[in-house]
Amino acid sequence: MAKQSVTTGRAYVQYKGEFDFDGLFKLITNWIISRRYEFQEKKYKESAKGHAGQELKIKLTGEKKENSYIKLYVNVFMRGWDYKEKEVIIDGERKIVASGRIQIEIITKAETDWQNRFSGTPFKELIGKFYDWVMKKEIELLHYDVQEYETLRLEHEVKKFLKMETDTHAFERGN
Repeated sequence: MAKQSVTTGRAYVQYKGEFDFDGLFKLITNWIISRRYEFQEKKYKESAKGHAGQELKIKLTGEKKENSYIKLYVNVFMRGWDYKEKEVIIDGERKIVASGRIQIEIITKAETDWQNRFSGTPFKELIGKFYDWVMKKEIELLHYDVQEYETLRLEHEVKKFLKMETDTHAFERGN
């Protein structure tokens, strides 16, 4: 009973226009890797959709063993419609720019008792419930809340990359 998976954060970004797809992909993967998650590209699918462009489906994941009791997950789902690439010259350099619509969904989760230490017998499950009750505030403050803010930070970085908002957000300290 002590094993529990909790969704700690969820964010959506929707964008239509021109953007640097390779740069966006690198931003998200580097963000996941720089926070010590074990990164995996679970899915990368391109479908031809005729003259309107391609459809993309991408799933990026990361998991991190925070300690012997808590494991953290980040999942990023990217979906693109009417995706086309074209070559443009920016500041004298040739660059590939994508155009179309893109939706990015960021979901973070935390799992307690990922090693199943408190499962198997009724006594172990009772001890697990007691441990959850004693550690509830610490788990929520040090792991769930932090994970939620990380979700919002990634959303902010993606929006900043796509030039959708200003350089700061509500969860950042000013100078």
